[in-house]
Amino acid sequence: MKLLVNISRVIVGVIFIFSGLVTANDPLGLSYKMQEFFEVWAQNPELKNTMDWLHNYALPFSIIIITLEIVVGVGIFLGIWKKFFSFLLLLLIVFFSFLTG
Repeated sequence: MKLLVNISRVIVGVIFIFSGLVTANDPLGLSYKMQEFFEVWAQNPELKNTMDWLHNYALPFSIIIITLEIVVGVGIFLGIWKKFFSFLLLLLIVFFSFLTG
């Protein structure tokens, strides 16, 4: 069982590192997707004022997300601070699920 967990950890780490490096080639593309995401949220009248200011910070957010993706991938791959990086991994997966959904 421990072997299966270690193999899964390495595979997930490699996937996140690879995905982060591919996304790092085009951070503007991710920022455009995030702007579209903010526009969809802004259609909700209760969130309209909240989402307007996020448009200006889409590029810095995308750079932060790309950096987190690579750092979390390395952390998971190396198996250091398992609970901390597992929690960050969960947050990234939830964020990207909403973003692509």
